[in-house]
Amino acid sequence: MKFDAEKIKANTISHDKLMEKYMKDSEFQKEYLNLSLAEYLTDGDFNKFYKSLEQVIKSRGSITTFAKKVNIDRANLYTLFNGEKVPRLDTIAKILKELGYTIKVA
Repeated sequence: MKFDAEKIKANTISHDKLMEKYMKDSEFQKEYLNLSLAEYLTDGDFNKFYKSLEQVIKSRGSITTFAKKVNIDRANLYTLFNGEKVPRLDTIAKILKELGYTIKVA
């Protein structure tokens, strides 16, 4: 069986486009962050959680606008998202609060 790669590619959506579509849904955003945090608790890789925070924030607007809302320097947010800096719990709480979420111990 021969596959036409161009035809398949033309009828396929990229991961980035699919995530962009799903990230418009606030319920998806919440579950995405919950799963990302649960994954961190399993594998210890907090960078994945930072990246998921970044995706949710970007889906709602610009990093600059968000940084102003939470009174955190934009450059500091980017160092967090790039895994160059480990934030304090109050910073994560401030970010989640602005997104409309809380931290819950279960």
